[in-house]
Amino acid sequence: SLKGSARAVEKLVRSYEGRVCRLLDVCRHSIVFEEPGQLADCLRCIRDDDEVEVLAIKNRLSHDYDAGALSLGYRDVNINLRIVNDNTRKHGIHPHVCELQLLLRAFSEYKSAAGHKRYVAFRNARGR
Repeated sequence: SLKGSARAVEKLVRSYEGRVCRLLDVCRHSIVFEEPGQLADCLRCIRDDDEVEVLAIKNRLSHDYDAGALSLGYRDVNINLRIVNDNTRKHGIHPHVCELQLLLRAFSEYKSAAGHKRYVAFRNARGR
């Protein structure tokens, strides 16, 4: 999915001081897993894929991540990556960064319409 233009501008102003190069989640997708082992297998596949360039990983499943204070309980593994192969080079899109969210079904309800509405209110209160 694509981030809406209004939210992209809001995020640039609130979080990135207008620096467009920091906005990396315009193109994003989620994969939902039933079990943690499935998520770990997916991470290994991404790591081992020669056409995937991983730029950053946020592990919100870590015990060190305070999901209650930072995201109303939502947890995922968030990856910023590029697909670099002959086809992406041919079309000039190999520098494009995508966001991939890997999450467990138990946390997917936070991404429902009602859950997202609560998160938006929380985010706005924090000014992010």
